[in-house]
Amino acid sequence: MRKSILIALFSLLAIASFGLVACGNESSGVTLTDDEGRQVSVPGNPQRIVALGAPITEILFALDLGDRIVATDDYSDYPDKAKSIAKVGAPWPGFSTETILDQEPDLILSSKGAIVQQLEPYGVPVFVLQPSDIAGIYEDIRLIGRMTGKKKQASDLVDSLTAKVSEVTDKTGSLTDEQKPTVFYEVDATDPTSSPYTVGSGTFQDELIALAGGKNIGDAQSGWYQMSMEAIADADPDMIILEDYQYGVSPESVGARSDAWAGLSAVKNGHVYPIEDSDLTSLYGPRIVDGLQVLARIMHPELFSGGS
Repeated sequence: MRKSILIALFSLLAIASFGLVACGNESSGVTLTDDEGRQVSVPGNPQRIVALGAPITEILFALDLGDRIVATDDYSDYPDKAKSIAKVGAPWPGFSTETILDQEPDLILSSKGAIVQQLEPYGVPVFVLQPSDIAGIYEDIRLIGRMTGKKKQASDLVDSLTAKVSEVTDKTGSLTDEQKPTVFYEVDATDPTSSPYTVGSGTFQDELIALAGGKNIGDAQSGWYQMSMEAIADADPDMIILEDYQYGVSPESVGARSDAWAGLSAVKNGHVYPIEDSDLTSLYGPRIVDGLQVLARIMHPELFSGGS
């Protein structure tokens, strides 16, 4: 009898010890795969994080991790608290390795992979976050939650973003093809009279246009590229959306570019619309669902007149 009791006790102690070891291993660090396919050993619950990318900074703040950010890139300005955090440069002309290392980070999260080679010799883990679609954004939020001890908060954030997307797609999902306007989405009008930059397949904006109930005339190509005026005129879009509005391009100026622009149906019908805050549609942070709502209201005011 005593022998059986002792065996049971030893078994319970072994199970408990295993549980402690497992927890200890998780809290001491974890190896995860970043968006470049690299295996990165991340320290457990990092406290000094450098965020090299405005959307990464936004995600960290959304997970209540702002107090752990010791430095950001020059473009991180949301929320307002991000403006006062030490800055270490930008992807172009480049980040300051010395300034980054001066912050003594235990983890660097970067939206660009080029920084990896720059910092690898110093032994600081660099985790690259480059999601290619909204599902990828959700996954990266979960990854950040896992490596920072914020799994629950990350899961809750993804759930709230998914719900906001559903609020839009529940209304646009039943639209017929004829009810979906064709859209020219202008990113940059450096050469506005002939070849402005637009968005093709594989971009966040292309996905947002589709979810919002529109058809992107630029999706025959992939990525961000210059679309010729001839191709734009041939497609004759129902709407033109200006992501470059913040940089001085107005709906009124589009029609004044040339006779070809003035002759577009979107211009003649007054269907040229600005995106007043381009961060909502161009950055892969939590606010991208707000960008979706903006586009949905532009394309289908009859469905979203209540501002939802």
